Amino acid sequence: MNKFLKFLLGTLAALLVSFVIGSVVFRLFTGLNPFVEMAIFSMGSVSSKAFSIGAIPNIGLFYLFLNRNNYYSARGVIFSFIIIGFYIIFS
Repeated sequence: MNKFLKFLLGTLAALLVSFVIGSVVFRLFTGLNPFVEMAIFSMGSVSSKAFSIGAIPNIGLFYLFLNRNNYYSARGVIFSFIIIGFYIIFS
């Protein structure tokens, strides 16, 4: 697998983990189903908090990639932190 695909794998895996955990946290905070009419993206103040909490498990994913010597995927996880940070700032 080439370097770009490993980077993309790390980025997409981290974004998926953040979205899933963020959706669960959103459901717990608001009681709304986050997938009905994409409510998770319409409530910016709650969704940014949920996604920031949902990004915490990415630290474990980062260390998993590092322990398996998959450095490009670990870089993708770091890039996903940057993407999530921009979403939190601009939402």
